[in-house]
Amino acid sequence: MASDSTGWQDDFIKKSSGHDACIIWNSKRPSGTKETIKFLRQIIIEGKSFNLYYCSSGNVNYVANVIDFAENQKELDTKNWSGNDRNIFDFHKNIADYVEGKKSAKIVFLASAFQKIENIPVSDFVFYKDYSPPRQDNLSPLKAVPTTFLKPFVPLANNQMKKNNIPLNLILFGPPGTGKTYNTVNKALEIIGENIEDKSRKEIKDIFDGKMREGQIVFTTFHQSMSYEDFIEGIKPIEPEKEGDPVIYRIEYGVFRNLCIEASFAIAQLRETSTTEEVLDFSILYDKFVENIDEKLLSGEQVELETKTGGSVMIESISHQGNLIIKHHEGTRTYTVSKARLTKLQSSIKDLSEVSNINDKFREIIGGSNSSAYWSVLNAIRKEKQTKIITKETRTYTFDEKKEVVLSLSKADYKNKNGKPFVLIIDEINRGNVSQVFGELITLIEEDKRLGKDEALEATLPYSKVKFGVPANLFIIGTMNTADRSVEALDTALRRRFCFEEMVPRPELVATEGNLKDKNGFLGKIDMSLLLSTINKRIDKLLDKDHQIGHSYFMCISNLEELRMVFQNKIIPLLQEYFFGDFGKIGLVLGKGFFDAVEPVQENLFADFDDYDASEFAERPIYRLKDISKLSDEEFSEAINLLLKK
Repeated sequence: MASDSTGWQDDFIKKSSGHDACIIWNSKRPSGTKETIKFLRQIIIEGKSFNLYYCSSGNVNYVANVIDFAENQKELDTKNWSGNDRNIFDFHKNIADYVEGKKSAKIVFLASAFQKIENIPVSDFVFYKDYSPPRQDNLSPLKAVPTTFLKPFVPLANNQMKKNNIPLNLILFGPPGTGKTYNTVNKALEIIGENIEDKSRKEIKDIFDGKMREGQIVFTTFHQSMSYEDFIEGIKPIEPEKEGDPVIYRIEYGVFRNLCIEASFAIAQLRETSTTEEVLDFSILYDKFVENIDEKLLSGEQVELETKTGGSVMIESISHQGNLIIKHHEGTRTYTVSKARLTKLQSSIKDLSEVSNINDKFREIIGGSNSSAYWSVLNAIRKEKQTKIITKETRTYTFDEKKEVVLSLSKADYKNKNGKPFVLIIDEINRGNVSQVFGELITLIEEDKRLGKDEALEATLPYSKVKFGVPANLFIIGTMNTADRSVEALDTALRRRFCFEEMVPRPELVATEGNLKDKNGFLGKIDMSLLLSTINKRIDKLLDKDHQIGHSYFMCISNLEELRMVFQNKIIPLLQEYFFGDFGKIGLVLGKGFFDAVEPVQENLFADFDDYDASEFAERPIYRLKDISKLSDEEFSEAINLLLKK
């Protein structure tokens, strides 16, 4: 048992969820070191596990299931904890990396489960021999645990992503005012592991806004002008830095691909830290190399690079994208050497001199390219010394650096890895041309086609010509207004790839305490819940359930004036749209209290027109909606009573 009240456990459990195992460590060895360690080691040798309990203020409130441990670097080196692509949270190969402030690890535990439990008094545990309950960083051996602790462990790997049964692709649909957008906030926070239970709406919204600023949640709204170029990528003009300079065009990522980069980078960070650092360090070297080449070319100097065969190639120019344009002596054809492909070669080939056939080796890594040109550039960069060293502690990642790392990932790097979840909220998803906006994403967003899955797919994007896939830690939540007649039905192909959750009007919510002055759910003599359900039953009969009115229109109404404004500004305009100005049907919903008296029949109203009989029209009644804002409280209350047939 360990004593620790610093409060790190909740955040640790949240971050480690979805991994195969996690690392926890302690700055002191267990009491009775030799005897205790010998006993624990025998448990591991027998293929069993033991529990590590955490206590605070006299109660045990956390427990980890330990499946292995190491006391020093030599012992850690013999372990194969990360073998078979095991996804371990907070794993470092060097035991010296387990440090916090002035504390460093004296023992490192590998745990398959870590969870919070109901408080159990420390006094219920029996300690071995005369050892006392732990204090500060001590570890006290136990002889027996209370029988009340019978809760089975939930493996970390089963504790994330699907734990809330929220699918990767979800659409909330329903009539206006049913809380679709409102509920995306809660669902997004639930996905990323935020505990919002017992929190006020303001607190929940503050957390949501914070995650928006951090980029873990992104909110966008579809509209008729939304395009593939806005959502995935497109060629966009770049404003010149100086007046008079020509406008250049560059491939810019859209909102979805930007978030894919962030989500993929979170998975990249689960790799060995050195791998990511090497990619970023090479990025700095490449940028410095290109900068030097650019200066030489501007001064008119001819830049030559050595080839593997002892010859040379020339650098003709540098493209707007920062790629090198290579040309052979006496040749007319040019070859493009890209930073992304060089990065893959840099990561895959440790020693260029050991590559006997560069054509075969390079094609295996980056596909069909001029291997001689790539070898020459990579060799030249490696010969230059790194002038700037950035350590893990001081490095902050720019978006361009994250792109470099993500482009260096292979499909295998996503396998069995659940990185930090990201959420894209698409409000009014059916208002955009979804087939055009999503493009190849229609296939790539499927759960079993996500990167890391057995059936993972990548598509070559039309502008950048790079392979692109969607990581499995990116969730999409859309909202769809079923009453919106101005848009076509949601694309069938996309519909099959989303789960749909219906949001229906909930009259019971408007009658809860706190929304109205009357604790019984009544505003004066008006039953708000009955009012909403009555209106919706009539709309359902005259139209359908997709055009009902949501409960949000009646939430937080505390006086008659607020209810009057809801009818004046929201409900009546909505009904006029639903029924195309057919006052007869609107009257069947609202009752005659909302209409002015029928105009008297006028004789000789119409002009004479041959033998056409206009008497039928002369007797036709004409209806006019009242200006509700000018009604007295008594008149408005009477209109509501007539609506309710009281």
